[in-house]
Amino acid sequence: MGQSITSATLDFVILLLRISVIFFLYFFLYQVVRVIRRELQVVGTGTGGAGVLAGAAQNLYGKLIVMSSGDTGLQRGYAFELGAVNMIGRRPDSDVALNDSFLSSEHALLEWRGDSWWLEDQRSTNGTFINDIEVADPTPIVYGDIIRIGRIELKLSR
Repeated sequence: MGQSITSATLDFVILLLRISVIFFLYFFLYQVVRVIRRELQVVGTGTGGAGVLAGAAQNLYGKLIVMSSGDTGLQRGYAFELGAVNMIGRRPDSDVALNDSFLSSEHALLEWRGDSWWLEDQRSTNGTFINDIEVADPTPIVYGDIIRIGRIELKLSR
């Protein structure tokens, strides 16, 4: 009888391990697809400014276009599509993830409130700027404004 309890416990542990492996496999695949989608969001470059994402529906909120990339390796013109709430920072799971040593993990929050955009610094070490003016409190921002965080400049665009 003692052996059957041990066997049942072992079977349960093996089942949990199998479920864990399957979970991590699906999580890994999800992350791969997420990275691929982000990499495919390159904006066409032309003399008329930023183009529309190839094959993508028009985003309701707009996008942040890289104007100056610092040391991130992103190309000028690369676009991050925006949702209603967008965390900008160094964390890989940020909505706008930027690998720059001058950025905090959660550097700034760009949020659509009602009918306008608001930018809020998240107590970052190096500050957040709109058109070279430092943001201390939640500040309204309009399309065409330049956000500077660290060595990176991003233009808010439709």
